[in-house]
Amino acid sequence: MRAPRHETVTLNQTPDAVFEAVLGVAQNAKNVRILAVHNQGRKLVLREKAKMSNAKFQQIWVEEQGSGAQLNIVVGTDPRTQKALLDGKANEKSLKKYVEAVQGVLGGSVSAPVTPVENHYLAKKTEVPWEDPEQDPQIELDGNVLAMYGL
Repeated sequence: MRAPRHETVTLNQTPDAVFEAVLGVAQNAKNVRILAVHNQGRKLVLREKAKMSNAKFQQIWVEEQGSGAQLNIVVGTDPRTQKALLDGKANEKSLKKYVEAVQGVLGGSVSAPVTPVENHYLAKKTEVPWEDPEQDPQIELDGNVLAMYGL
């Protein structure tokens, strides 16, 4: 990934509620494609293609933090795209926007209905079952995304 940005947010809701909000935001965004999801591991990999900037990869995972949850998001520009001066700034903006959307869903000010989805990752255009959340999925668009781009 190019110009990666990372943020960790501690929330008072349960990890499952936070992950449901994360998944709902992803499913209801027009410019987002889910590349991998593991419900029990609370992990998600997305590709976001905005109209006026380079495509971005987002890796999101939710962990238990005491009685609440810790939301971790990493956003980076797709290295297959041409380098731009504002990649880092666009990644930061995308990251903040996603965190705000998740917090809005958890706070009840934003609606993001969730459609149940099986644990899977994409291998070209085929959904492959993602069995072990501790193993990185072998996402393939044009080669293994995680291995090639350090997601």
